[in-house]
Amino acid sequence: MLGGQALPSSLVGGPSNSGAILLKPNMLRPAPPEKGVTTHPAVFSAVARFLQGAGARLCFGDSPNGIFSPLAAARQSGLLAEAQSLGIPLADFETARDVSRTIGGRFRRFPIARGILEARAIVNLPRLKTHGLTTMTGALKNMFGAVVGSSKAALHITHSDGESFGRMIADVNCLVRSRLVVMDAITVMEGNGPVSGRLVDLGLLVFSTDPVAVDAVACRILGLDPLSIPFIRAAWESGLGAAREEEIEVRGAELARFTGRRFAIPSRNPTRIIPPLLWRVAKDLLVARPTIDPAACVACGECVASCPTSPKSLAQERGKVPSYAYSSCIRCYCCQETCPHGAISVRPAPLAWLLGGRTERKRGSSGA
Repeated sequence: MLGGQALPSSLVGGPSNSGAILLKPNMLRPAPPEKGVTTHPAVFSAVARFLQGAGARLCFGDSPNGIFSPLAAARQSGLLAEAQSLGIPLADFETARDVSRTIGGRFRRFPIARGILEARAIVNLPRLKTHGLTTMTGALKNMFGAVVGSSKAALHITHSDGESFGRMIADVNCLVRSRLVVMDAITVMEGNGPVSGRLVDLGLLVFSTDPVAVDAVACRILGLDPLSIPFIRAAWESGLGAAREEEIEVRGAELARFTGRRFAIPSRNPTRIIPPLLWRVAKDLLVARPTIDPAACVACGECVASCPTSPKSLAQERGKVPSYAYSSCIRCYCCQETCPHGAISVRPAPLAWLLGGRTERKRGSSGA
């Protein structure tokens, strides 16, 4: 267990008419706990019981990918049953209110879930996984769930390259700040994350009041430079937390115990050095593309439903494997993130290596 600062006193007690503390797990899509897609119910339960023991009133929720309901995701992930056994209600993540603020000289507006806005404080319960679009997902990316699912597609369209998407994730965290982070790294997903990767036993919880520091530590476990990840770099530059190794004090277990394993990391797109005006032209040669394995595809159509472009970049005839129109595909990888059968993977582009893109690889030396 890697620790950070002590539990904030503002998380417990307070006037009886104050809002409940929101537990914000990762409920990306309906998936059973053993798949490693969502925050494990055991981690959720342990944090909930601790807070209830300190007198806190709780609720929970998240906004999954736009084609799934929060209730369906909560039920299949096992979180709903655990919450009901503890008397914790599901908050409203289906209706939203626009929240705006000038951030870094930019006026930003996001449709934030009512459950987030009504909460007294947020306890962020992310799961550590690799991710086709953002390389890894943890505390900062988990707060994208504050945006109501149906609105996520529009944000993917307007922030279609990695750098812009990273700034957007940082901006959401500037608007909606978690008070405490407890990262579920008991098992970690590597490879074709965040839905269809391989699970690795790590046996670790990472917790802090600083979400940037949590993600930075998680990156070092995965063998990544935190500041090479656009959303972490943007959050660090925005003053949301610490990212450099010398800025972070690690308490509890020695970090070196968890940094020796070789993790498979998804292909990384060289978006930082592609000028925006050249993005549409360069992406086919330099940016990784989603690819469907016909042998694994069951033609369920969930990938088509999740595609945010209009017209859609995926087409499907009844009962057949969908096909891509790569010319309009924005490389958001929502299809890969949604596929429940692991039939879609992100394949490196032909010339990605020229500008620093990398194929899925193992990092670090061999170890436990």
